[in-house]
Amino acid sequence: MKGQGGDIDVTAARIQDEGHSVPADSASLPVAASPAPPAREIRVTPGSRRFAPPIGGIRLMPLGAFSWGSRSQMPQPRTRPEHVLIWVTEGKTRLDLPRQGMVLHQGDLRFIPAGTAFASRPQPETEGHVLLLSPELAAAADPPFPATLTAGRIGAAAAALAATLHEMADEAALDPQGKALACHLNLLSLRLSRLDARQDRQDRPPLPELASRPLVEQFLALAATQLGCCRTLAELAQDLQTTLTQLDRASLEARGRRAVDLMNELRLERAAELLRHTNSPTSRIAQDLGFATHTHFTRAFVAATGRTPDAYRAQMS
Repeated sequence: MKGQGGDIDVTAARIQDEGHSVPADSASLPVAASPAPPAREIRVTPGSRRFAPPIGGIRLMPLGAFSWGSRSQMPQPRTRPEHVLIWVTEGKTRLDLPRQGMVLHQGDLRFIPAGTAFASRPQPETEGHVLLLSPELAAAADPPFPATLTAGRIGAAAAALAATLHEMADEAALDPQGKALACHLNLLSLRLSRLDARQDRQDRPPLPELASRPLVEQFLALAATQLGCCRTLAELAQDLQTTLTQLDRASLEARGRRAVDLMNELRLERAAELLRHTNSPTSRIAQDLGFATHTHFTRAFVAATGRTPDAYRAQMS
């Protein structure tokens, strides 16, 4: 029983101790100290770590150390309480939203506002930066930080952006309310406001080795590298400096099928290869190859082969 101030009230006539009645006045007698309970071992697993900055804070970390999503085998999107900036400088990383999945390549940047559900998992050898920014600290920025997911590429401003991120992290540690930090926040917000999503395609490295090949072969070679990126045919056509209409015409002349049909065949061929030579779950294969859902993948695979992905794998093993 607790008395005022949280102290233990020992004025009761008797105190129960493991079923034995002890007179209250025995408190004046020497009592052997009870052994302290064994220390509880706390295990920290990768999934239990959280990278949220304190209220009003900033945290900058390597992209390779940042993984987010549910603890299932295939992480599902979850919300975070702070803004997240993901910038890939080397390699690639997977980013999944509730209705869209994509692979971010070198130079890609995504600003994910607080409360947006997403999952992220870097692939081996991935390098880059992740900035976690509390909405409380970002609220005073001018111009305001984007209210929706923002995509783009940094290009020639990469060195300046890296300096801004590191200086922000240093200033946040030294003086969270200082003018220098406020200036860096404004600068970062301004850079984000000037991002052009079209740069996400225009700034991609060219593929000179494809230039001398027929258009359809160029298309298939490029599409093979973009299967899991959820890019549209029109975007791929733009990368090849053509239009979707011209790409369709070339596909019909060379292969007798439209570009979308050739893309689907390529995706199913890759799926069959993964089913034969890997142990990846069919749901993961569907996600990595850009199918909208596992059901969509199963239906497309049955229509093409007459067998479900699981049945095909069992017969090929």
